[in-house]
Amino acid sequence: FGHGSAKIGEHRIIIVGGEDADGKRLSSGFINDVRTQQSTPLPYDMPAALVGCRAVANDAYVYVLGGLNGFGGAVNTVYRLCLDTMEWTIMAPMATAREDFAAALKEN
Repeated sequence: FGHGSAKIGEHRIIIVGGEDADGKRLSSGFINDVRTQQSTPLPYDMPAALVGCRAVANDAYVYVLGGLNGFGGAVNTVYRLCLDTMEWTIMAPMATAREDFAAALKEN
């Protein structure tokens, strides 16, 4: 429930955050290959557990925006995952905290 997801490549989807069956907020994620039906856990967790976050991606990065933190409050955080190194970076925050919103990445 409440996971962020984005298409990364022709046959892969990244899924991050959300809640498990017990309602625990997650900072973990995985990449699902829809062609092979294989899921691979991300080697590093996001900097914080989030539910209701949004994810967008380009060829090099996945951006995870907003969501609800472990205390139920909306956050303005932006995290960037490098698809080459699988390492997370904390980016400049959004001006407004948000959860359960729409996001799109516009290419130049």
